[in-house]
Amino acid sequence: MRQAKALNSKLLSEIMWRDFFMMLLWHFPNTATEAYDPKMRNVPYRNNEQEFQAWCEGRTGYPLVDAGMRELNATGYLPNRVRIATAGFLVKHLFIDWRWGERYFADKLMDYELANNVGNWQWVAGTGAVAAPWFRVYSPQNQQETVDPEMEYVKRWVPEVGTAAYPAPIVDHTFARQRSVEALRAARIAAS
Repeated sequence: MRQAKALNSKLLSEIMWRDFFMMLLWHFPNTATEAYDPKMRNVPYRNNEQEFQAWCEGRTGYPLVDAGMRELNATGYLPNRVRIATAGFLVKHLFIDWRWGERYFADKLMDYELANNVGNWQWVAGTGAVAAPWFRVYSPQNQQETVDPEMEYVKRWVPEVGTAAYPAPIVDHTFARQRSVEALRAARIAAS
């Protein structure tokens, strides 16, 4: 009974977020293509095409991110926490414009819905009406330990993990976090 209540509560929460994002897009249609937060509209993203391609193909050297992208490419589905991990990695670690990821998800997700996708990408990027703080940069390693501590999910999608065939991380977490926070802080200050 307790699990049913928790499931119903989670489902209701997700429906409320979906409806909120629909309302937001209806009243602010520009948010489909630009940041809701005016201070975040001129972020100098790096937009490295080779790193973007590595992310798309699940070759970043971060097992949870790679597993998620491989599952998305193979099935058109991605679990919620893994969506957050993959999206957060793209915008905060690789410092690639959230719109690139939003378009990629739009092409791949079977459950794609514009308002929800845009709203969640802007949440992760720290550019939306309701946003994760722009300075929050999730550790992909910590996310993996929380979401998949036994690495069952990762090993299903990235069987070469832990072998010489698996690539080294394309970016260092500490470096990427600092680079992202500094660039986002500077963009906010410049827009003030």
